Amino acid sequence: MNMPAKGRPIFLKTARFALRSLKPSDGSERWANWLRDPEVMGPLNAPVRAWTSQELRAHIASADNEQRYLIGVFDNATQIQIGFFMVDVDPFHRRANFNVVIGEKAWWGKGVVNEARAALLDEFFDNRGIEKATGAPLSRNFPAVFNYKAQGWRHEGTLRGHCTSASGGARLDQYQFGLTKEEWAAARGRQK
Repeated sequence: MNMPAKGRPIFLKTARFALRSLKPSDGSERWANWLRDPEVMGPLNAPVRAWTSQELRAHIASADNEQRYLIGVFDNATQIQIGFFMVDVDPFHRRANFNVVIGEKAWWGKGVVNEARAALLDEFFDNRGIEKATGAPLSRNFPAVFNYKAQGWRHEGTLRGHCTSASGGARLDQYQFGLTKEEWAAARGRQK
């Protein structure tokens, strides 16, 4: 099951990582282990899942590289996938919502998210018609909040009690971050 993506796939490189649109054949036991790990899923407020390889491949196949992208983050040195981005695009509003999972804990705290996301922001703003990027981490997801702020995203609001905790049912606050094409160009020292 390696069907071609509907839209134009992503293929990018950074100093340490290769970023590319995922194919169903990328559904691996490594990825399945991330879904079963409460330390990986907890900050996302997602329940742990025991997906079969077929369920994981079907999930990956749902990305069309137009309105939903699943983009793997691969270590250049080993070619091993260490995480992925899910980017949902609203073409009418020219907006892209970013979510990320770094499943390989050895890479936590090592600047993966902002290095990889910078390349994706360049791609979506410069080549895919996006004018605003958004992200919505839980207020308690301190690493995600740190990364958004360090990369120059603006905290646009707090949605109080917006989500139900996947582990216990408490109400959780969710932050809304945003970054416009112009703000990103200014942060990168480029003209719009």
